[in-house]
Amino acid sequence: MNLTRKRRAFTLVEMMAVVVIIGILAAVIAPKFFGQVTSAQRRAAEADIKTLKQQITLFRFDHNRFPEGLEDLAKEPDNVKNWKPYIERKALRDPWGNPYEYRTPGDESREFDIWSLGADGKEGGEGDDADIKSWEDEDF
Repeated sequence: MNLTRKRRAFTLVEMMAVVVIIGILAAVIAPKFFGQVTSAQRRAAEADIKTLKQQITLFRFDHNRFPEGLEDLAKEPDNVKNWKPYIERKALRDPWGNPYEYRTPGDESREFDIWSLGADGKEGGEGDDADIKSWEDEDF
């Protein structure tokens, strides 16, 4: 009795076809996936700014003045009595790792302004790189 097994392996052509198909799928799916990630980062920055606005307002009610900088919300400033933590230090950075910008008084008679410089970390920009500003959205 002769038991001969014939090994079957993928040919080079079959392997190349699989690689090409995977490449095409990656080219189609990747931009959509990364676009959703950037969109989620922008929504996270908007939510962070809304939270920062609330905590700045609480600071003002507690101390009868605005914080000099966002750090005053996470670390006790020297000139404030009865301070409590308002936010974690890590919340002072946007989803891209850049610090949120803050000024008081704000422009155009606003009490304060908070903004993120967007994905590129530079002022201005368009699309994903556009700044996210507390004063440009009524939901903030």
